[in-house]
Amino acid sequence: MKAPSLKRWLGVFLILVLFALGVVLVRHRRKFVTASYELQLHQLQEQVLALEKAGHNTQCARQILTETDWLMDNAPDFNRIASRLQDLRNLLQDPAAQNIPDEQSESDGSWGRCYTEWFFKLDASYNEIAALADKNQVPKIPCRFLDQINSPEKLTNHLNNLLISDLATDGIDRGREFNETVSDLFRLVLRHQPANYPFHPQLKDVFLDFLMNRARNPDTGYCGEWFKTGNSITKTDRLSITFHIISYLKGDVTDWPKVINTTLAIKDKIYPDGWLSHHGYVNHHNMDVVVLFRYGWNHATPAQQAAIRVELHKMLDWCLKESLQPDGSFRSREEESLEETEYFGTAFLARLGYFDKTRRYWTDEDFPDAPAAKERIATYIRAHLNSGGEGGSYYRDALKDLGEKAP
Repeated sequence: MKAPSLKRWLGVFLILVLFALGVVLVRHRRKFVTASYELQLHQLQEQVLALEKAGHNTQCARQILTETDWLMDNAPDFNRIASRLQDLRNLLQDPAAQNIPDEQSESDGSWGRCYTEWFFKLDASYNEIAALADKNQVPKIPCRFLDQINSPEKLTNHLNNLLISDLATDGIDRGREFNETVSDLFRLVLRHQPANYPFHPQLKDVFLDFLMNRARNPDTGYCGEWFKTGNSITKTDRLSITFHIISYLKGDVTDWPKVINTTLAIKDKIYPDGWLSHHGYVNHHNMDVVVLFRYGWNHATPAQQAAIRVELHKMLDWCLKESLQPDGSFRSREEESLEETEYFGTAFLARLGYFDKTRRYWTDEDFPDAPAAKERIATYIRAHLNSGGEGGSYYRDALKDLGEKAP
């Protein structure tokens, strides 16, 4: 048998070099395109934030921003990202379209007209359904969008599909979708909202069994998404979804010592694994921690309670000195609407017991500046109710947290 000629070896080598070069070029192109879209998104975020500060209706624009931001981080489909960015540009050039109210869809009974993802529409719909329930009202159009999860089999399959992310297969991180879906469906199903929707009678039990016996980590007491790598599964412990489950169950869970230990152990980690953003504290995450500690306080050891006091003091000092502004607003973050920012800052202080001593589970000290701060915050909220990036639902909830009557 003849040995391969030098020419043949050179040909094979050239093919391998070209293949490797192609891989490198594809990766660099992907990074370049990603960076370009991130810059475009950042510029549009600034435009929308400026409009909200000026008192304009930005609800639809904020929905597109939220979905595009999620696509950038969790579902890298460049065609969809480009399409959503263009949708936002078109909207910003049409003031009349911006002012169209987010009304219930006649086709499926959902809200969230500027979303395209089902779970984001679910989130927008929950806010509207809950607001109607507060007034003992129900949606006028049947909420048919809930039909796709309205059986034990449908709900279980849907949650199983969201629980596990297989990045090597499709590149999609399902963590946020899992969290948002669980948060909204949990409240709707447990509270039977809307009251005129025929939820399957076994749906609540199936939901609780899935969360407590499948999604929850028995070693930490936390819940979180799973990541599949080959044939192995890695489970995560996520602050946000754990907060949602425990708060909606009003603290009625087992393994509280593990939950408290885990919560303290992740205090220096970056979200979603911990409490912090890349810039430090965030009122949103701090609110989650405060609520977890409130439900777990009577289950905590004296040593755990001492550690909790230290951390809550740090959070409070940061909020009052760095986040709360003289006009009653809170320092905003680019990825949040002003309305969201105001809600989470208010909710953190309220649930910490800053305004109301009866909610001050962790300390007996007084806060003499609290009444003035409360008045500034309430005044700011009332002045911005009609220009909220979330349609006003977060502002109304913030007023409730302050003990004020919401319009």
